[in-house]
Amino acid sequence: MRKSLIILFALITIIGIKESSADTSFDSLMSFYNAKLDYYADSPLSERSFDQKLDSINIQLEGVSSIRGKDILSILDFVAGAERLGKHKICRRLLKRVLLLTKPESIERSFVYFKIGMMSKYLSETIPALENYLKASLILEEEMDHFGLTHVYINISLINYESTNNEIALEYAELARVNLMEYGVSSRTDSATLGLIYSVKGIVNRRLQKYEDALNNVDKAIQINQAFGDSVRVAISKGNKAVIFYETGDFAAAEPLLRNDYITSLKNGVKSSAFNAGITLCNIYLENDEPQKLDTLFSKISSMKENEEINFNNRQLLAYYKLAADVFENEENDSLSKEYLTKYISIDKKIDSIKKINDVGRLQEKYLMEKEITKLELLQKTNELQASHLKLRTALLFIIGFAFLVVLWYVYVLRHKNRKIDRLNEMLEAKVSERTTRLLEINKELDNYLYRASHDIRRPIRTLLGLNNVMKFTDDPSELKMLFTKVHDTAMNMDEMLFKLQMAYELNNNHSLETVQVEEVINDSIRDQKRLIDYKQAEIHIKISEKAKELRANAALIKIAIDNMLENALIYHNEDVRPEIEITTDIGKYFFYIHIQDNGYGIDENYHEKVFESYFKISNKTQGSGLGLFLAHRAITYLAGEIAIESVINEGTKFTIKLPINPR
Repeated sequence: MRKSLIILFALITIIGIKESSADTSFDSLMSFYNAKLDYYADSPLSERSFDQKLDSINIQLEGVSSIRGKDILSILDFVAGAERLGKHKICRRLLKRVLLLTKPESIERSFVYFKIGMMSKYLSETIPALENYLKASLILEEEMDHFGLTHVYINISLINYESTNNEIALEYAELARVNLMEYGVSSRTDSATLGLIYSVKGIVNRRLQKYEDALNNVDKAIQINQAFGDSVRVAISKGNKAVIFYETGDFAAAEPLLRNDYITSLKNGVKSSAFNAGITLCNIYLENDEPQKLDTLFSKISSMKENEEINFNNRQLLAYYKLAADVFENEENDSLSKEYLTKYISIDKKIDSIKKINDVGRLQEKYLMEKEITKLELLQKTNELQASHLKLRTALLFIIGFAFLVVLWYVYVLRHKNRKIDRLNEMLEAKVSERTTRLLEINKELDNYLYRASHDIRRPIRTLLGLNNVMKFTDDPSELKMLFTKVHDTAMNMDEMLFKLQMAYELNNNHSLETVQVEEVINDSIRDQKRLIDYKQAEIHIKISEKAKELRANAALIKIAIDNMLENALIYHNEDVRPEIEITTDIGKYFFYIHIQDNGYGIDENYHEKVFESYFKISNKTQGSGLGLFLAHRAITYLAGEIAIESVINEGTKFTIKLPINPR
């Protein structure tokens, strides 16, 4: 009877899609595919039937330029049967072939991307899985298919969860919840999906030590599972809640929940959950000094570990080795304790290395950039149809293209330098630790710059696009002149933003020591800031001490510092008074001093340390990129110097650059 209903449902789905492919939705494709999975669970394909169908499909696809409707369903029918046989590589290979034949930007293509992602996930290939989920989401976002987005987003969240990208995992879990609520929870499967979303949010919030949010989400997952009468899921969810109690020190509340999770999971064959619950229970017994309970349970989970009953991940191994080291230390068995501690350290280093590489996070950023580039390409195609505004469009696209080319050029140069550093590290073993650490810092800064730059560049680009739209509706010369002036100002702001990136790039170059004429460097900085000085009508006073005219340092680094500190004084001046900036020098026994004093708002003492952090701004309402004082501080640090702050609110700020007279 069950088989007949499944076949009838599949036939109805095929007929419905055949009659009107325009009505095809992610929901209908998912329902069809899941019905086929249920069917093949009861009536699996034989090897002979599998080979015959695969040969038939390969012949069918030869010489075909497109595929849709019932033909896609026929192939998905076969893929479901192959998935039940565990032939995930063959499924993925066939789906990739079908992908090229589907209509671009169609729901069918998004579903094929989704299934390729699922097959890659089954094959433990995280990056290809994430890449295909992201490609599916691009189409589904355009189509506003909330059901499809729910399932794509939760899978993206799970990949980031497994890769310890906790913030991203939480973001996509919430996106999945929002889309599911928009679609509507109308079936048991939808409710199960919602329960999974709350479970993921609970675990990730616990990792982030947001324990109140973690408890709220886990409780919601428990309520949903209790409504189903699913005792196994209830026990596992309560086990997750128990871990929160454990981490917050409430062992009494945690123990019974963990014990129930362990027993229920073991009884129902969910050994991974039983293993996790057992680890935490052992830690409680260890803390509570209950040796008999500890020995009994530790023996059982050790047996699970030694018999390899579970496909252990690194975090499970890390927890087990740490527990084993503590147990044997408690028994004063130093040899075994040391052995397990060594294994723990090895796994911990491996996890730390994965975090540093974090290809999942980088792919996420690449996806966001490609998403913006795709939008720009669509805009370009639309603009090409507007012949009357060809000249303006060309200018705008040139600015946009040039900005991205500059950013990509900096990426190429910095990546090239990083590879060169890697080769030098191989030759100079004595410096490998120092060089490796520096390389990781540069990569981290580069990723941060690129991520922030991709968002910051969008603001002037959106302004330019807005001006373009306004120009389409006016022929008034005076208005056009005013709009072109705004285009120029926006382009100048973008140029200043890119100039900050250039400074960041220059900081990573080698900087040799030379004799620096301080007054020349100051005058160069004033020339750089002339446009802003004239605009603010600022007065600049320079007083160079006869004894403090030159020093041994690097002119480029000092100029970067003065440029940014002068710009900071001009941007954050008191609007009620005319900006006055005084630059003086003096010299002591061991240090050379450059003082830059303004009559601006002043800086609260609480922010004296934070103003040198990258992208820090006291208020989001202020202008500036948040990089100026960070770059100044970094430049002076390279010269083994310091920057001190003296400030009085509403009276002004004095920055003092302190540089060694005899640098090494």
